[in-house]
Amino acid sequence: MPDLKNSDGVRHLYLAPGGPHSTTAEWLDKGYPEFSRNYETRVHPIAEIGQQDPRGSYYVFGSAAAADALRAEFDELGMTVAVTHPLSYQELAERYSDDPLYWALCVVALAALTMTGASVLLNAKAYGVLRMQGLSFAGILLRDLRQLAVFWSVAVATVTVTALAFLGFYNGLARLGLFASLAAGIAALLGALALATHAAALALTYKVDVLGALKGELPSKAASISVYLVRIPALLLALAIATNVTLASRDVLTRQENRDLYGTVGDAVSIRLNGAFAMHMDQLNDHVGPWLRQADRRGEVIVAGRRDLQVSAPNERLPAGEILVVNDTYLSKQPVLDPSGRRYTSEARSGETPDSRPVRVIIPASLSSHTPTITKAVSRIIDPDLSRHIPIETRDSRTGQRLFGYNTGTYAYNSAHSADEDRSLVRDPILVVVPNGSRFLTNDAYTSFATQDGVIFPDPDDVFNAIESKQVSNYVNSVSPVGQKTALDLRNSTNKLRLEIFNLAVAVTVLLIAGVGVCLIYSRKNAQSIFIRHIGGWRYVANHRFILAVEVAIAAVFATRVPFEAWQRNQELEEFAAAGAPAPFQAVHVTALDLTVITGLVVFELGAVLLALAFFHRRIVKEGATET
Repeated sequence: MPDLKNSDGVRHLYLAPGGPHSTTAEWLDKGYPEFSRNYETRVHPIAEIGQQDPRGSYYVFGSAAAADALRAEFDELGMTVAVTHPLSYQELAERYSDDPLYWALCVVALAALTMTGASVLLNAKAYGVLRMQGLSFAGILLRDLRQLAVFWSVAVATVTVTALAFLGFYNGLARLGLFASLAAGIAALLGALALATHAAALALTYKVDVLGALKGELPSKAASISVYLVRIPALLLALAIATNVTLASRDVLTRQENRDLYGTVGDAVSIRLNGAFAMHMDQLNDHVGPWLRQADRRGEVIVAGRRDLQVSAPNERLPAGEILVVNDTYLSKQPVLDPSGRRYTSEARSGETPDSRPVRVIIPASLSSHTPTITKAVSRIIDPDLSRHIPIETRDSRTGQRLFGYNTGTYAYNSAHSADEDRSLVRDPILVVVPNGSRFLTNDAYTSFATQDGVIFPDPDDVFNAIESKQVSNYVNSVSPVGQKTALDLRNSTNKLRLEIFNLAVAVTVLLIAGVGVCLIYSRKNAQSIFIRHIGGWRYVANHRFILAVEVAIAAVFATRVPFEAWQRNQELEEFAAAGAPAPFQAVHVTALDLTVITGLVVFELGAVLLALAFFHRRIVKEGATET
């Protein structure tokens, strides 16, 4: 269970060990074996859980039979049980399929493949000598493996000792078995890939006769195809990672800029509702909704719920935007200006009862032409059945304002942004100002906004008092300090950026090696003709026109690939907009930073090939001149 006061950093595990010799029995005395320092698990006997609602998450540290027995027990009690396996391949694949760690594994595997293949091809002359001495393919391969065994034994021992020392310092060797099995699995995968690549590259050298091998010749066609089969995926991967780097960089910068906003909220908290009631939302609404309404009436909360503009008014061809459903307290905390620069104020102290005052819909001047459509959409948000008479007044606001939403918008869909983006500042939102605690917002609306982190308690004691009085103790799991949550998000975004930069560095290294490999194979195959053309007065570009044309074409394709895909995706969005349908995905914006990174990557890749080609050209000319 999450900790009541620090749900993002502490959780509580109520444990039934199942016997004194079970794996989990010692956790009650020695604590939970935490692998990471970022999260703390406090272990308690299950008897200390008290009178809690039995619905929730249960972890079975044992056999599948034990899990089946627990499930059968809950079935007999009439409860619905869903079983998941957090360490199964399917769930791990779903979780990490688009994670930077997955891409890190891909680029490391590609690097291992590239460097292994390059090292074998660069030793083509040595393999020619061994073939002349009568060694077979298997004999040469076994010889290489024997030589590598010494190096890899030392490397494995060094890495193992270093990893154990670090883990001992970091977490006291917690979860060492799981870590070791995972590390061994990855090492085995990379080792098998390196072995297969080594054997395949060695087999390529056998496609040249012994005399040619003694001269360092390579099977140019097969070798070139092999190198390009590595190089093109590496370039595709590098472009994808470069795009991720720019996105992660913008995300970190945005979160850093918005960090100061959260410093103004003090100790304010949002609430976390019990996910066990996801199948019984009526119970959640009936208990949490009235409590939030009363707190709103007393001025104890700031409401900042979100709705997507296009989804709220389908088939109306509205531009992308966001609707903020707020209360009077929000207006007292955040400045909202009309077109003349005057601030809208809270009417909570006007002396009128909340239900006697209208709902104010404040629309940016840039959207004033859509006022009737927006007003109708707002009516449906507040009263989906349109069965109540709710007075609505429309007002204008100054265009260009950015308003604080008290959360990043992660839990609220927006057609113009992804869920990972920080939308703490909302540009030109439509404000729906509902009088504090009025009947206009339904119970489920309050609950829905709470699940978005859109109901803020400036004083955490107001939540704790309600939980201690048992009013909502079964329905509110914990509170989340608004500022702390943002700091954690910034930390996670920074770590993600660092990992993406590492991935990009490795991918660029692979590109560099593959580019040099292309030039090496080309120069060894065409050394004689290159020298003859050179002494015949051919210009450098004409001498190497084929490989230059291929490389420039590849560079041009990859330089325009991302902008073209962005244009293509945005064309699809225009078709949806023309049909009046909400956007099914976000618009793609190619920024100056994107173009700079992509251009830099393509220039580096092409430049590395040109430099390598120039180097091999000079060496061919120099060696040819010496021989003549």
